[in-house]
Amino acid sequence: MQKINTITLAIALACSLPSIAQESLADQSNSNEVKKNDTALEVISVTATKRKTRLMETPAAITALTSAQLKQSGVNNIRDIANLVPGLDISTATDQSAPVISMRGVRSTNITELGDPAVGVHLDGIYSPRMQGALALMYDVERIEALRGPQGTLFGRNSTVGSINVISAKPDFTDDYGSVTLEAGKYNTRSAEGFYNFSVSDDFAVRIAAKGLKRDSYLEGYYDPNQYDTRRLSDAVLNTDVISQDSYQNIGSTLTQRENWWIDAAGTNPESQQVRALTEADKSDFYNSANEYSFRVSTLWSPLDGNFTNHTVFQKYVNDSGNNVDLVNCDKLRSRATEYGGDCSNFLPSDNTYQAVVNVPGELKLDITYLRNTLNYALTDDLDLVWLVGFEDMERSSKQDSEAGLDVWDGATYFLDGTGAKSYSTELQLQSSDMTDLTWIVGVNYFHEKTTTLGYYDNPMDDKVFWDQPDRSTDAFAFFAQATYKITPKLHATLGYRFSDETKEDKGGRSYRCSNADGCAPGWFNRTDLNNLPADYFEDPTIYASFFENDNKGSWTHHDFRVGLDYDLSPDTMLYTYLASGFKAGGIGDVFEVVNDRTSEVNRFETQFDPEEVLTWEIGAKSSFFDNSLNLQAAFFYTDYTDMQYASVGSIGNVERLSAVEDNDGRPILDGSGNPVLDYINQPVIAYYTQNVPGSTIKGIELEFDWKPYPNGRITGYVTWTEAQVTDDWFTKWDYDAEYLFDISYEDSLNPENPLLQTNLKGNDLAMTPKFTANLSYTHSFDFGEYGFIHSWFNVSWKDKSYSTVWNVDKHLDDMEFAISDEATRYIDDSRDSFAMFNASLKYEPQSQKWFAEAFISNASDETVQHWNSTSKGFAKGSFGMPRYYGAKVGFNF
Repeated sequence: MQKINTITLAIALACSLPSIAQESLADQSNSNEVKKNDTALEVISVTATKRKTRLMETPAAITALTSAQLKQSGVNNIRDIANLVPGLDISTATDQSAPVISMRGVRSTNITELGDPAVGVHLDGIYSPRMQGALALMYDVERIEALRGPQGTLFGRNSTVGSINVISAKPDFTDDYGSVTLEAGKYNTRSAEGFYNFSVSDDFAVRIAAKGLKRDSYLEGYYDPNQYDTRRLSDAVLNTDVISQDSYQNIGSTLTQRENWWIDAAGTNPESQQVRALTEADKSDFYNSANEYSFRVSTLWSPLDGNFTNHTVFQKYVNDSGNNVDLVNCDKLRSRATEYGGDCSNFLPSDNTYQAVVNVPGELKLDITYLRNTLNYALTDDLDLVWLVGFEDMERSSKQDSEAGLDVWDGATYFLDGTGAKSYSTELQLQSSDMTDLTWIVGVNYFHEKTTTLGYYDNPMDDKVFWDQPDRSTDAFAFFAQATYKITPKLHATLGYRFSDETKEDKGGRSYRCSNADGCAPGWFNRTDLNNLPADYFEDPTIYASFFENDNKGSWTHHDFRVGLDYDLSPDTMLYTYLASGFKAGGIGDVFEVVNDRTSEVNRFETQFDPEEVLTWEIGAKSSFFDNSLNLQAAFFYTDYTDMQYASVGSIGNVERLSAVEDNDGRPILDGSGNPVLDYINQPVIAYYTQNVPGSTIKGIELEFDWKPYPNGRITGYVTWTEAQVTDDWFTKWDYDAEYLFDISYEDSLNPENPLLQTNLKGNDLAMTPKFTANLSYTHSFDFGEYGFIHSWFNVSWKDKSYSTVWNVDKHLDDMEFAISDEATRYIDDSRDSFAMFNASLKYEPQSQKWFAEAFISNASDETVQHWNSTSKGFAKGSFGMPRYYGAKVGFNF
């Protein structure tokens, strides 16, 4: 019944728009004299159908953000548009330094080389496969188009729920001109961007654009010499003041200072057993700092006596910063009782979410080269050939502290030089003209990507795993066709089809193993020996005792379709509806061969996963009111989502390992010589793997508005309602902080056969999908005549409460036997409170408009917004949006 009422409401909403529009037109029918309309909105064209159409005449839910809107909103990269598009949420996975894009309740949680996004990102219409590439600084952009709903027929793979197309400004034949903008702000931010357009001739132009950004860390950062591995810390950090000769003296502010169970037997050097003070980090290169630049050179050639245009783009993006790190949500933990772990003041220097204590200095080096070319060739007056070619080369290396001082079991993740991805894509299209009753497009697309991964996870006390994946490749071929036919002058029908064939393969991949048991690692409590080794000692795979092969291969084919109708109710009103499918290929996953230490038997685990599919029905309306001064877009959608790919760290099996026997508090039991007692213990095989969620349903209403009520004012925004739930039985193992919630051992918390952890997630909400959201922007310009203009802008964005993961902890207080109280659970659950963010700017511009000066503030209310959740051992961790930021800009046009 609820579903029927929702659909009825949506249809009523959609149908009300055209009726209001007709009334508006009738009221104005007596005043159609030719006159200047100072409140008419500009006409925005989009390329959502791979041909240029007007936004308000395109039968799909699209948000188009112009260059002026992007600058006004302070957009630097893809993450910054999250609040500007209905149903969009963008967070950051810190371990991969990559954005995670969610749209209409759908996102990809696997952002490694094994995963694919659910929202396709395109640059100038060409697919960009790696999410790290979406971080490329946005500058000199003509517009951004965000398409919602499956784009399976025209855009194909990995656009199951939508696509984002970033369209750079093209060269201009008419004149030579340019601009420069400088910015200074909080956290010692310095930014510069600009472009210059060269009109070489009447048919050839070049445009050069660039941007650079430097910013200190906005974190309260510390280096900790008390953690197990100190090889990357400076002498100044290692020789800080001694605050205690022994741990468990309740001296200090972190767990590694106050209650470090291994420090008394840490090594033969007595000084290594002393507890030392923390050292405050230099903010210029600490985690969450920024040091990046990009430049772009584009050319446009359109011979006056020819019948083609050719647009070429070369772009470079370099990021050399302090990387990102998971933070503790101190706001959520505040006032938690000590018996349940206390709040941040119990294990960190201060009660502040924006802080981190590490022993591995952060490092991120990202170098991406792009080459894109678009050729449009008029074969005849009625037939065009379009050829798209794209090349992308990404090189990456990084260092990241994994536990950030929250666990005395030290750990860090390293990706080395040689890690990266190269991709090539080409698409050939034939397009009909727009002058006939039948408009159509047919095309073929080929995509190839090869990724390489070279890196390792280091547990300094024991196990290490080194990844050498020299050739993980994807080859995808597709054929597509889509046509729109004018059944009557007002009624149009659209049919689309796409065939996809995709193969993924891992050739020559190796996972190397190193542990105390096999003699590769220094051994238990040999901290002194470990720290005498070079910092890069474990970067050499030849020292590892053994390896297993990852060779694997998988292939998938799929057929996607689109069936749609749109009707021009009046010259200013259109109704549309469609049924469309989307597809994201399965994956080969990692292969694990694990040796049983007692029997020497080799166990092989493969982690392949199935494709995911969506089927969406959408009905919508687009109307212009009051002499085109108000545009309204409304849409209702209903999506059936099958086999959603969900990636997480968990256990894929068990194996006997020679390990230290632990007491009830999780500390190794020592023998008379001070060495740990070893025994064969059944331990979990831990992997980052993907599973398929059987079935989910997503439905929602989106209403966008753009209104110019008077010549100097403008109001834009949206409101949305979305409901996204797991609707089929999903029996799985509980993986949300099981060790803390159930008060069990690490091994038991990861045992896939532990009956305590069996659960059904049917009825859970999908992650990062607030039920209601709203965004409102108001702009007003004051005209002071010869003294110039003042432009004011205010924006508020509100999101309802939601969940940061699919686990929905508070929904399982009755059906799961959590060991902690319901009251204590709320401190670490995955619920996210509703929040509002306020942004504003004030800009002065003289009459000549040759320069401007602007003051701005972002997140004025200083909201702490958590985007990505990785809670463990009672710590509500994750990635967070930036705190309050303000600054000033000055720009010059020439």
